[in-house]
Amino acid sequence: MPDDIAPAETADNAEAVSEPTQTTETSDDSWRSSLSEELRDNPSFSKFKDVDSLAASYVNLQSHLGRDKIAKPVTDSDWDDVYEFLGRPESPEEYEVALPEGLPEEIASQFNDETLSSFKQEAHKLGLNADQVKSLIAWQAGSMGSQHDAYKGMVDESMEQGETALKAEWGRAYDQNIEFARKAFEEYGGEQLAAKMESSGLGNDPDVLKAFANIAKTTMADNDLAGPSSGTRMALTPDEAKAEASTIMSHPAYMDRHHPEHVSMVKKVQGLFNQAYGE
Repeated sequence: MPDDIAPAETADNAEAVSEPTQTTETSDDSWRSSLSEELRDNPSFSKFKDVDSLAASYVNLQSHLGRDKIAKPVTDSDWDDVYEFLGRPESPEEYEVALPEGLPEEIASQFNDETLSSFKQEAHKLGLNADQVKSLIAWQAGSMGSQHDAYKGMVDESMEQGETALKAEWGRAYDQNIEFARKAFEEYGGEQLAAKMESSGLGNDPDVLKAFANIAKTTMADNDLAGPSSGTRMALTPDEAKAEASTIMSHPAYMDRHHPEHVSMVKKVQGLFNQAYGE
Protein backbone atom coordinates (compact mmCIF):
# COMPACT_ATOMS: atom_id res chain seq x y z
CA MET A 1 0.00 0.00 0.00
CA PRO A 2 1.28 3.45 -0.79
CA ASP A 3 1.01 4.74 2.77
CA ASP A 4 3.12 1.84 4.14
CA ILE A 5 5.93 2.17 1.60
CA ALA A 6 6.57 5.96 1.82
CA PRO A 7 7.99 6.02 5.37
CA ALA A 8 10.48 3.24 4.58
CA GLU A 9 11.80 5.08 1.51
CA THR A 10 12.14 8.33 3.49
CA ALA A 11 14.24 6.62 6.16
CA ASP A 12 16.57 5.06 3.57
CA ASN A 13 17.03 8.39 1.83
CA ALA A 14 17.84 10.18 5.07
CA GLU A 15 20.53 7.60 5.92
CA ALA A 16 22.06 7.83 2.44
CA VAL A 17 22.32 11.64 2.57
CA SER A 18 24.11 11.64 5.94
CA GLU A 19 27.23 9.83 4.64
CA PRO A 20 28.58 12.62 2.33
CA THR A 21 28.14 15.15 5.14
CA GLN A 22 30.59 13.22 7.36
CA THR A 23 33.16 12.96 4.54
CA THR A 24 33.15 16.77 3.96
CA GLU A 25 33.89 17.51 7.63
CA THR A 26 37.18 15.55 7.54
CA SER A 27 38.34 16.41 4.00
CA ASP A 28 40.88 19.14 5.10
CA ASP A 29 42.93 16.64 7.13
CA SER A 30 42.41 13.65 4.88
CA TRP A 31 45.92 13.93 3.34
CA ARG A 32 47.46 13.14 6.74
CA SER A 33 45.59 9.84 7.01
CA SER A 34 48.17 8.17 4.76
CA LEU A 35 50.98 9.01 7.20
CA SER A 36 52.10 6.64 9.94
CA GLU A 37 50.42 7.14 13.27
CA GLU A 38 53.49 8.70 14.89
CA LEU A 39 53.75 11.34 12.13
CA ARG A 40 50.07 11.94 11.56
CA ASP A 41 49.53 13.90 14.77
CA ASN A 42 52.83 15.78 14.71
CA PRO A 43 52.11 19.52 15.32
CA SER A 44 54.60 20.48 12.60
CA PHE A 45 52.11 19.36 9.94
CA SER A 46 49.28 21.50 11.26
CA LYS A 47 50.38 24.48 9.16
CA PHE A 48 50.10 22.56 5.89
CA LYS A 49 46.60 22.39 4.44
CA ASP A 50 47.44 19.79 1.78
CA VAL A 51 50.22 17.77 0.19
CA ASP A 52 51.09 20.55 -2.25
CA SER A 53 51.92 23.03 0.54
CA LEU A 54 54.06 20.41 2.28
CA ALA A 55 55.92 19.67 -0.96
CA ALA A 56 56.53 23.37 -1.63
CA SER A 57 58.04 23.77 1.84
CA TYR A 58 60.30 20.81 1.26
CA VAL A 59 61.56 22.18 -2.07
CA ASN A 60 62.32 25.52 -0.42
CA LEU A 61 64.26 23.78 2.34
CA GLN A 62 66.29 21.79 -0.17
CA SER A 63 67.27 24.97 -2.00
CA HIS A 64 68.96 26.27 1.16
CA LEU A 65 70.78 23.09 2.12
CA GLY A 66 74.50 23.12 1.43
CA ARG A 67 74.87 26.87 1.72
CA ASP A 68 77.36 28.42 4.18
CA LYS A 69 75.38 29.69 7.10
CA ILE A 70 76.14 31.39 10.40
CA ALA A 71 74.36 30.26 13.51
CA LYS A 72 73.10 32.99 15.78
CA PRO A 73 76.00 33.73 18.17
CA VAL A 74 75.36 33.56 21.90
CA THR A 75 78.65 33.09 23.72
CA ASP A 76 81.99 34.85 23.20
CA SER A 77 83.24 31.70 21.54
CA ASP A 78 80.30 31.83 19.13
CA TRP A 79 81.17 35.42 18.26
CA ASP A 80 84.81 34.45 17.65
CA ASP A 81 83.61 31.81 15.20
CA VAL A 82 81.51 34.42 13.39
CA TYR A 83 84.36 36.92 13.21
CA GLU A 84 86.78 34.34 11.88
CA PHE A 85 84.19 33.18 9.35
CA LEU A 86 83.86 36.78 8.13
CA GLY A 87 87.61 37.20 7.68
CA ARG A 88 89.09 38.37 10.96
CA PRO A 89 92.76 37.24 11.21
CA GLU A 90 93.85 35.04 14.09
CA SER A 91 95.82 37.86 15.76
CA PRO A 92 95.89 41.69 15.57
CA GLU A 93 99.45 41.60 14.25
CA GLU A 94 98.24 39.95 11.04
CA TYR A 95 96.33 43.04 9.93
CA GLU A 96 98.07 44.70 6.97
CA VAL A 97 98.22 48.48 6.66
CA ALA A 98 98.94 50.65 3.60
CA LEU A 99 99.02 54.43 3.86
CA PRO A 100 98.11 56.51 0.78
CA GLU A 101 101.00 57.62 -1.42
CA GLY A 102 102.14 61.21 -1.15
CA LEU A 103 100.91 61.56 2.43
CA PRO A 104 102.55 64.57 4.15
CA GLU A 105 105.24 63.53 6.61
CA GLU A 106 103.44 65.40 9.40
CA ILE A 107 100.48 63.07 8.92
CA ALA A 108 102.33 59.85 8.14
CA SER A 109 104.37 60.20 11.34
CA GLN A 110 101.15 60.03 13.38
CA PHE A 111 100.55 56.47 12.14
CA ASN A 112 103.47 55.11 14.10
CA ASP A 113 103.87 51.54 15.34
CA GLU A 114 102.37 52.31 18.75
CA THR A 115 99.26 53.97 17.32
CA LEU A 116 98.69 51.27 14.70
CA SER A 117 99.21 48.49 17.23
CA SER A 118 96.60 50.01 19.54
CA PHE A 119 94.13 50.36 16.67
CA LYS A 120 94.70 46.79 15.52
CA GLN A 121 94.05 45.49 19.03
CA GLU A 122 90.74 47.31 19.20
CA ALA A 123 89.78 46.30 15.66
CA HIS A 124 90.47 42.65 16.46
CA LYS A 125 88.35 42.90 19.59
CA LEU A 126 85.48 44.34 17.52
CA GLY A 127 85.77 41.56 14.97
CA LEU A 128 86.81 43.63 11.96
CA ASN A 129 88.16 41.70 9.02
CA ALA A 130 91.42 42.43 7.23
CA ASP A 131 89.89 44.44 4.37
CA GLN A 132 87.90 46.61 6.77
CA VAL A 133 90.95 47.52 8.83
CA LYS A 134 93.07 48.26 5.77
CA SER A 135 90.34 50.46 4.27
CA LEU A 136 89.61 52.31 7.52
CA ILE A 137 93.23 53.24 8.13
CA ALA A 138 93.73 54.32 4.53
CA TRP A 139 90.55 56.43 4.71
CA GLN A 140 91.58 58.06 8.00
CA ALA A 141 95.07 58.84 6.74
CA GLY A 142 93.70 60.25 3.48
CA SER A 143 91.15 62.37 5.33
CA MET A 144 93.82 63.77 7.67
CA GLY A 145 96.07 64.45 4.67
CA SER A 146 93.30 66.40 2.91
CA GLN A 147 92.62 68.45 6.02
CA HIS A 148 96.34 69.16 6.39
CA ASP A 149 96.61 70.32 2.79
CA ALA A 150 93.54 72.52 3.14
CA TYR A 151 94.87 74.10 6.34
CA LYS A 152 98.31 74.61 4.81
CA GLY A 153 96.68 76.26 1.81
CA MET A 154 94.81 78.68 4.06
CA VAL A 155 97.98 79.46 6.03
CA ASP A 156 99.98 80.06 2.87
CA GLU A 157 97.26 82.33 1.51
CA SER A 158 97.12 84.24 4.79
CA MET A 159 100.90 84.61 4.84
CA GLU A 160 100.92 85.83 1.26
CA GLN A 161 98.30 88.43 2.06
CA GLY A 162 100.24 89.45 5.17
CA GLU A 163 103.46 89.76 3.21
CA THR A 164 101.74 91.96 0.64
CA ALA A 165 100.36 94.20 3.39
CA LEU A 166 103.75 94.33 5.14
CA LYS A 167 105.52 95.33 1.93
CA ALA A 168 103.02 98.12 1.46
CA GLU A 169 103.54 99.27 5.07
CA TRP A 170 107.34 99.03 5.10
CA GLY A 171 107.98 100.06 1.52
CA ARG A 172 111.71 100.25 0.73
CA ALA A 173 112.53 99.20 4.29
CA TYR A 174 110.89 95.77 3.86
CA ASP A 175 114.05 93.71 3.20
CA GLN A 176 115.97 95.61 5.85
CA ASN A 177 113.31 95.13 8.53
CA ILE A 178 112.94 91.44 7.71
CA GLU A 179 116.65 91.09 8.35
CA PHE A 180 116.31 93.02 11.60
CA ALA A 181 113.58 90.67 12.76
CA ARG A 182 115.70 87.61 11.95
CA LYS A 183 118.62 89.04 13.89
CA ALA A 184 116.36 89.71 16.87
CA PHE A 185 115.15 86.08 16.76
CA GLU A 186 118.72 84.89 17.06
CA GLU A 187 119.87 87.57 19.52
CA TYR A 188 117.10 87.17 22.08
CA GLY A 189 115.84 83.64 21.47
CA GLY A 190 118.84 81.84 20.07
CA GLU A 191 118.84 79.28 17.30
CA GLN A 192 116.19 77.26 19.11
CA LEU A 193 113.64 80.07 18.95
CA ALA A 194 114.56 80.83 15.35
CA ALA A 195 114.00 77.15 14.44
CA LYS A 196 110.63 77.11 16.18
CA MET A 197 109.61 80.29 14.44
CA GLU A 198 110.52 78.76 11.10
CA SER A 199 108.86 75.35 11.67
CA SER A 200 105.65 76.80 13.11
CA GLY A 201 105.27 79.48 10.47
CA LEU A 202 105.34 82.25 13.07
CA GLY A 203 108.61 83.43 11.61
CA ASN A 204 106.62 84.63 8.61
CA ASP A 205 103.71 86.09 10.54
CA PRO A 206 103.49 89.84 9.80
CA ASP A 207 102.68 90.80 13.39
CA VAL A 208 105.61 88.76 14.74
CA LEU A 209 107.98 90.21 12.15
CA LYS A 210 106.90 93.76 12.99
CA ALA A 211 107.35 93.14 16.72
CA PHE A 212 110.87 91.69 16.39
CA ALA A 213 111.93 94.32 13.87
CA ASN A 214 110.94 97.01 16.36
CA ILE A 215 112.78 95.15 19.13
CA ALA A 216 115.89 95.10 16.97
CA LYS A 217 115.67 98.82 16.17
CA THR A 218 115.20 99.90 19.78
CA THR A 219 117.56 97.54 21.61
CA MET A 220 120.37 96.50 19.27
CA ALA A 221 123.39 98.66 18.49
CA ASP A 222 123.49 100.25 15.06
CA ASN A 223 126.52 98.21 14.02
CA ASP A 224 124.53 95.01 14.72
CA LEU A 225 121.74 96.02 12.37
CA ALA A 226 123.46 95.11 9.14
CA GLY A 227 121.08 94.88 6.26
CA PRO A 228 119.94 96.47 3.00
CA SER A 229 119.63 100.23 3.32
CA SER A 230 119.43 103.42 1.27
CA GLY A 231 123.08 104.50 0.99
CA THR A 232 124.66 104.63 4.40
CA ARG A 233 121.40 105.39 6.19
CA MET A 234 118.98 102.92 7.62
CA ALA A 235 115.98 102.57 5.30
CA LEU A 236 112.75 104.02 6.62
CA THR A 237 109.20 102.78 6.31
CA PRO A 238 106.73 105.16 4.63
CA ASP A 239 105.33 106.16 8.02
CA GLU A 240 108.79 106.71 9.46
CA ALA A 241 109.79 108.75 6.40
CA LYS A 242 106.67 110.92 6.64
CA ALA A 243 107.21 111.41 10.37
CA GLU A 244 110.81 112.50 9.86
CA ALA A 245 109.81 114.79 6.99
CA SER A 246 107.17 116.38 9.17
CA THR A 247 109.80 117.04 11.86
CA ILE A 248 112.15 118.74 9.39
CA MET A 249 109.36 120.80 7.87
CA SER A 250 108.50 122.18 11.29
CA HIS A 251 112.04 123.54 11.69
CA PRO A 252 112.34 127.31 11.13
CA ALA A 253 115.20 126.84 8.70
CA TYR A 254 112.95 124.86 6.35
CA MET A 255 110.58 127.79 6.02
CA ASP A 256 113.33 130.40 5.70
CA ARG A 257 114.62 130.45 2.13
CA HIS A 258 117.59 132.53 3.21
CA HIS A 259 118.68 130.16 5.97
CA PRO A 260 121.96 128.39 5.16
CA GLU A 261 120.41 124.97 5.92
CA HIS A 262 117.21 125.62 3.98
CA VAL A 263 118.33 123.96 0.74
CA SER A 264 119.68 120.83 2.47
CA MET A 265 116.50 120.46 4.49
CA VAL A 266 114.33 120.74 1.36
CA LYS A 267 116.41 118.00 -0.27
CA LYS A 268 116.03 115.77 2.81
CA VAL A 269 112.28 116.26 2.82
CA GLN A 270 112.14 115.47 -0.88
CA GLY A 271 114.14 112.28 -0.31
CA LEU A 272 111.90 111.28 2.57
CA PHE A 273 108.81 111.84 0.43
CA ASN A 274 110.35 109.61 -2.21
CA GLN A 275 110.73 106.87 0.39
CA ALA A 276 107.25 107.43 1.75
CA TYR A 277 105.43 107.46 -1.58
CA GLY A 278 107.74 105.31 -3.66
CA GLU A 279 108.68 107.97 -6.19
